[in-house]
Amino acid sequence: MSKNIVFFKDVLPMVADILSAQTLDIEPLVIRDIHGRIKIAIDMPRANGTEGSIRNLDKSLLALGVYSSELGKNIVFRDDFFEPDSIFQNTEILQWSDTKTGKVIRVLNRQITGQEWDSAIAANESKTARLVFFGIKGGVGRSTALAMLAYKLANLGKKVLLVDLDLESPGLSGLLLPTERLADFGIVDWLIEDALGQSDHVLDRMVSVSPLSEYTQGEIRIATAMGINDPCYLDKLSRAYADVSIYGKPETFTKRICRLIDRLEEKEKPEVVLIDSRAGLHDLAAISIVSLASTAFLFATDTEQSWQGYRLLFSHWQSYPEIAIKVRERLTIVQALFPEGEQSRRAKHFLESSYTLFSETLYDEITPSTTNEAVNLENELFNFDLEAENAPHFPLRINWSNRFQEFDPKLLGQGLFSDAEIDACFGDFLNKAVQFTEINPS
Repeated sequence: MSKNIVFFKDVLPMVADILSAQTLDIEPLVIRDIHGRIKIAIDMPRANGTEGSIRNLDKSLLALGVYSSELGKNIVFRDDFFEPDSIFQNTEILQWSDTKTGKVIRVLNRQITGQEWDSAIAANESKTARLVFFGIKGGVGRSTALAMLAYKLANLGKKVLLVDLDLESPGLSGLLLPTERLADFGIVDWLIEDALGQSDHVLDRMVSVSPLSEYTQGEIRIATAMGINDPCYLDKLSRAYADVSIYGKPETFTKRICRLIDRLEEKEKPEVVLIDSRAGLHDLAAISIVSLASTAFLFATDTEQSWQGYRLLFSHWQSYPEIAIKVRERLTIVQALFPEGEQSRRAKHFLESSYTLFSETLYDEITPSTTNEAVNLENELFNFDLEAENAPHFPLRINWSNRFQEFDPKLLGQGLFSDAEIDACFGDFLNKAVQFTEINPS
């Protein structure tokens, strides 16, 4: 008998429906493998799992078509695992919620990449503001804005550390460092040597001082992706993303990057850390936003491509509420390349599009209510009015300017750009972004 035709996007909603129709003494765990196939794990010995409800569940899961196994193999038990606690007490288990029905199931995803977008968020113990610059697409001036903010903060007397996590398209070195000023080692070198226990020998030789510091009260220091005169960067990059064993215990790539940033902060003692994230839905971007940021600036232009890309990401978080609740409070939209013409209409349209994106995905829904208890509850919901300037959807704006197209930020301190010119293009973004450096991560 042929199996039902079922597609990946339908699987978890179907599993939620199947499980809600069952009566089980133990809450099941849904394990989804790298192809999306489903097993239901029950935290009890197999010998105890012979009752009718288990058999009915096994049979019901056949409705998943190619995403199920044959009858009798859809359910696994505690004694089927070599280390059962590594499964049933795994910190990557998340509550998945069907956004249409509200049904909730516990899911453990097995993925090749992308796991970091729905990784559990550990408490950020850093006392330093970490501002992440992210764009769903490249070419929106993200790295240039980071350079401008670094210069602004250094002018205010701040010690600023810049970290280039765009490993596959390094940019900060070219923007803020002459080639001859690159450090001996970069982020990729640390990852390679750390896997073999030599990271301490690299850490002291991977930060450079930007020449812009000569014109400011503060200092701009940069940890770039690559070191100076590196002929084997691609060979290293192909190995950099690996999980490793540290002191006999496995450590994920996410934890390694977080440990690196902690070590850099400990050594450099910056007042602000600015992180240039890779664009797109890449694991490094996920780590930057989900695991590192105290504030994540999301660069966007008013195009269908931008809104579709962010909706893909926000909708993913929406299905994992415990992640969405933590991430959404650190997000801030940046309207990049704001055009010179029809600014009133364009500003209104961008604001409405941004508000629609957030309200349909990450903001809590407010329902009509008449009781005082309900009204008090609504006041605690994460929701904002369209014109609320403190809302994540309310954009920080960077104006398009021909004067700043293809300009070299290394020339900022030489008087080629007036304060008025900089303010006209970047003023709104810079003045508001500075405020995020004064708020310690929660």
